Amino acid sequence: MNSSIDCVIVGGGPAGLTAALYLARYRRTTRVFDAGESRARLIPIARNVPGFPAGISGEAWLANLREQLTLYDVAPEHAVVESIVAVGDGFRIDYRPLRGGDADTACSVHARRVLLAAGIRDGLPLVPNADELTRAGLFRLCPICDGYESEGRRVAMLGPAKCALPHAIFMRTFSRDVSVVASDLDGLSGAEVDAAAASGVSLIALSRLEAPTGDDQAIQIIDQGGVIHRFDSVYPVMGCHPQTDVLGLEVGRDEDGMVTTDKHQRTSIQRLYAAGDIVNTLNQISVASGEAAIAATAIHKSLPHNAR
Repeated sequence: MNSSIDCVIVGGGPAGLTAALYLARYRRTTRVFDAGESRARLIPIARNVPGFPAGISGEAWLANLREQLTLYDVAPEHAVVESIVAVGDGFRIDYRPLRGGDADTACSVHARRVLLAAGIRDGLPLVPNADELTRAGLFRLCPICDGYESEGRRVAMLGPAKCALPHAIFMRTFSRDVSVVASDLDGLSGAEVDAAAASGVSLIALSRLEAPTGDDQAIQIIDQGGVIHRFDSVYPVMGCHPQTDVLGLEVGRDEDGMVTTDKHQRTSIQRLYAAGDIVNTLNQISVASGEAAIAATAIHKSLPHNAR
């Protein structure tokens, strides 16, 4: 095991990289383990990130921050964290470096503090190349981020009807043509059906979904009557899963499985912090960055003074 460092950050997305930047500028020894699965990498373009008037892709935003970290000699490591164990005044982090997509020899490092910033994994339809369809903007993950650009487009909210309906009503802020696509429409109450009608939301009974082929740039939904409906974009409302299950930590969570923290991003486990989508259900780059700044500052203040 290597000698102890100040902090290990699990996750190389907006929260993890922002926290690494702050900790580096606080002159703290930090390592970032990034499995390469940040949700942000799938964003084709975001136009609500402050400071980028023309918008920026998620991958470009991440690349910019990784480049910024090189000024402080911090380089995220392509690795999977397999477990975190409390030992003494910190943690033993067991991780496996990844090279060429294959797991290498297991390694360990000791850190006085750990920041969980591994984010979430969105539920996507079971179709080939779902990630590529998300990068192309046909599947979309966040109407808060890109709803403004949906004017004049036909949009579907795909998922369990009771979950999809509130999202569809929210989406009517941006588009006149919004549908709930679900296989369980009969589970909606009369009040919910009335709310859909009052909001101008169509209800489509799902039979199957077909991804675009060739030059076609629309997703096709075939309803239970065999009618084909074409959509410019589909928002899967299929839940998300915090990326903590493999870490072996009995950390406090809310009813949705998200990690709970206090106002300093401290979890229920002493010396363990969390920030970003793993914590907050408002899954935004700006929110993740803000929480990361709070967490990194709290981590710095919790450690012994490092005056030069």
